[in-house]
Amino acid sequence: MTAPAPASAWADRPVAAARTGLFAALAFAPVAALAGLLAAGRPGALGAALGCLVPAAVLLLTWGAVELGARRSSTAFAALLMGSYLVKLVVVGALLAVLRQVDGVDRTALGLAAVVGLLLALVVEARVITTTRAPYVEPAPRPGDPDVSEQR
Repeated sequence: MTAPAPASAWADRPVAAARTGLFAALAFAPVAALAGLLAAGRPGALGAALGCLVPAAVLLLTWGAVELGARRSSTAFAALLMGSYLVKLVVVGALLAVLRQVDGVDRTALGLAAVVGLLLALVVEARVITTTRAPYVEPAPRPGDPDVSEQR
């Protein structure tokens, strides 16, 4: 069984942005751990690696929200994303509270890795959104046009 066709050319855009942002955040983890190791030794590497969990968690939630909302109406999509922001705040707060209790972790490296990872992911997501080609206007189907679902 195949997945339903997207409602428009814009429907795949947020999914691609979230997926690319998540991959960028995961690719940043070894770099952050190495920087933490060089700056503060083993606790710095552990703190930076754990700090990369924060952007990964946020981006996983974003990916899930856009997967659910990409094929819905724009109003439902916006409502889903707004609701996901509340969930993200709770998850980030809980994750930071749990990570705060971990012993042997450099908190500066943890915080820097979390902030830099989130900024990197946001930059990558913005780049994907702004460079994806999609039509500004979707023409209405004419009576003589073949059904799009028959072409696939």
